[in-house]
This record gives sequence, C-alpha cells and structure tokens, in this order.
Amino acid sequence: MTGIVARCVLAVSLAAAAMAGGPARAETGEIRVGLQYGLIYLPIQIAADEGFVDKRARALGLAGMTLTVQRFSGSTAVNEALLSDSIDFGALGLPGLLIGWEKTQGKFAMKGLCGVGITAFVLDANKPKIKTLADFGPEDRIAVPASNSPQAILLRMAAEKLFGPGQYGRLDAMLVSLPHPDAAAALMAGSAISGYFATPPFSQTLAKSPKIHSILTSREILGGRDATGVALGGSQHFADANPKATEALYLGMADALNLIATNPRRAAEIYLKSEPQKLSNEEVQSQLKDGTTIYKLEPAGVMAFADFMQKSGMLKTKPGSWKDVFLSNVYEKGGD
Repeated sequence: MTGIVARCVLAVSLAAAAMAGGPARAETGEIRVGLQYGLIYLPIQIAADEGFVDKRARALGLAGMTLTVQRFSGSTAVNEALLSDSIDFGALGLPGLLIGWEKTQGKFAMKGLCGVGITAFVLDANKPKIKTLADFGPEDRIAVPASNSPQAILLRMAAEKLFGPGQYGRLDAMLVSLPHPDAAAALMAGSAISGYFATPPFSQTLAKSPKIHSILTSREILGGRDATGVALGGSQHFADANPKATEALYLGMADALNLIATNPRRAAEIYLKSEPQKLSNEEVQSQLKDGTTIYKLEPAGVMAFADFMQKSGMLKTKPGSWKDVFLSNVYEKGGD
C-alpha cells in the first residue's frame, strides 16, 4: 500500500512539473558584455571591476554573477558577436541597435536594456582650409568607427542639410572605418585622414592640439538636441530566460553611474587601467565633469535616428515608439 501511495505521489509530482513546463532552469552565473573604446563605455567597466552586478544578483536571490567584458571596434563587430552568441549584451550606438532590432524580430529579438550615456560628438579636421563640412574634397577621408555608427548617420544627416533632400549619401565615399585610438592618432599625424568624428576622451585630447580644429558637432546637426551615444543591448530571449540576471545588470549599471558622480577619482582610476591613456587621473576627472559625456540610463533621440534611417533606407520599418526597441526594465524611467 505504501508503494502504491509513493507511486501516486510521484505521478502527481511529475504531472504538476509537466504542466508547469518542467523544473525551473537555473539562471546564468555569468553575463558577457561587449564594449568599444572611449570614455562613454566606462560604466560597464566600473560595474565589472567593482562587482556591482554580482552584489545586485545576490540581493535578488541568485548565487552570484560574473560580469565579463570584451573589447570590439564598431557596432558591426558588436552585433556580430551578439548574433553568434559570443556575448550576451553589447554596447553599441542607437543606429546599430535599431538595425539589430529590425533584423532579429521574432528570432533573436534584439532589444536595448538601457542607455549608457549621451555624448557630444565632434567632427575634427587637420587641414586649415577645411572650415566647414563643404570644404572636404574628394581626396579627403573622414574616420568613423563603423558605417552604421552614430557618427556615420550624423554625417549623412549633415550632408542632406548641406546638399539638399536626398543627398544624404554625398559624403559616403569619404568615410573610412577606424577604431577611435587609431583615428585620433592618424588625425594628429596628418596622414591618411583629414577628418575624424571624435568622442571623449579623444575629442578633448585633440582639442588641445594647434594642428586640430572642430568644424561641426552632433548637437548642431540635431538642431540643438542631445541623443544617446551608446546603449546596452541584448536579446529578449536572454532576458526572458534570465530575468533576475538582466535586472542585476541594469541595477549594476545604475550603481556605476552613481560611482562616477560621487567618486570620480576612483572612476578615473578604473578608466586608465582599462584603457591606458597619456592622461593623468586629474585630467580624466576633469573630462568626466566637463559635460561632454552625460551618463544616463534613459535613452534619448531613438526616434530621431529611426526617422532618418527609415528615410535613407537603412530601416525598412521604424518602431512605433522607442519602447518597442527596449526591454521593460527601462520603461518607467522615460525616454524618447
């Protein structure tokens, strides 16, 4: 009789498990994040170095969390790493996120977790004769991180404003893809390129050189508006399978932003360790405070990029709202 009861209990337990979809799968113990080069990516490195995601994961009931970071050059490389499952989240510009969102709907389902920061993009030149965008000639080359980077899209926006409707591709033949450190060095050397759409800390360093001058900014192109320079994106599938881990990453990013605001010396120390520069700790602190990078989780300018990218053929369909492109973690914080 006891054996019969035991078998009945086991049968009921198995049935219940089947109805519930089987035993719950344990969440991941590691999140792999891809990032590029520049000061705007600092919160990700801080979250890893300070163990913020691990602390948040434990508070949410997980056993712990390792945050592993990998370096890439350009949004294209980050997107490829995401799609090949080499990383779980990647830091990329809004154009790269929008392209990934459109191409992976119903499959990988790429979504943004949060913004990382708003960046003041600056187009620099090394030839005295180049005073405006119109002064670049066919022999000149302008460096951007990738063909789908925010800088490349901004240049196309600027070209259409300068040359007229439909002329957004007028400067495409001049664009070359270079990692930020290589582009800054090439512009200073006065060889290979005549222009470089720079981001901090490279833009601040170049501003100190008498050989370099700025001719255009992203704010001017966007009509006085700011836009998120980098967002952190991953897949809806990963978020659904690892809700606590995803939330821990979001909260760990918030903790990193708080450290930058309250302990810039430590933030600068982490940056110089992760991206060696010919800068002092005090100089990096100054750059963190000068307003050229505003660290912010709420995304901005998503639809401004989406509108232009649809018009120029980079997107077949644009999202109905910025919320279509982001996971629910960030909804309550606002955005556009």
